[in-house]
Amino acid sequence: MITAPEVDLLYPLSLFRRHNDAPVPLYDIVPPEAVPEPYRKLLVHHGDMTSRLETFHRGTIVLTVLHRERKKSAYLREVVLRIDETDLPVEYGAIEIVLDALPPAVQEKILEAHLPFGGLLNTFRVKYRSRPKAFIRLGADPFMSELFEVDQPHDFYGRCNELLGDDERVLARIVEVLRP
Repeated sequence: MITAPEVDLLYPLSLFRRHNDAPVPLYDIVPPEAVPEPYRKLLVHHGDMTSRLETFHRGTIVLTVLHRERKKSAYLREVVLRIDETDLPVEYGAIEIVLDALPPAVQEKILEAHLPFGGLLNTFRVKYRSRPKAFIRLGADPFMSELFEVDQPHDFYGRCNELLGDDERVLARIVEVLRP
């Protein structure tokens, strides 16, 4: 297992862990074909997570913000995506959004912090593509276990991802971790 200082893949996550005085969990980089199901279906693609999670869990995704901050044109937030109908936490996300790469109306909705980023891009028909940088398996982590309301120690699967606009400009850098 390696840690974030060796690889900058978990940059958004490491920002929030430093803020909370918590270590970044140990993780392995996993080849896409080695990501087990159902995680592979949910993580290994070039689209957004919001629509995939809504289809998989058969519900509407809502956003709970754990922490947020603004740095020049970057907006950083740490979130939990939940199924609205059941309140089930299905994804933990740490995201750095490049606000000035987005139309003003989208920026406004992002700053309201009520809807997931991918859902907003789809709603406003912002053309983008997902560019996964790595798929990861995080070791058992007390913070993630509490967040996902799981009693037993678990490995967690996720991805380090970038969303790119039509012009190949980075719109966001994201660490997305799924419920076990």
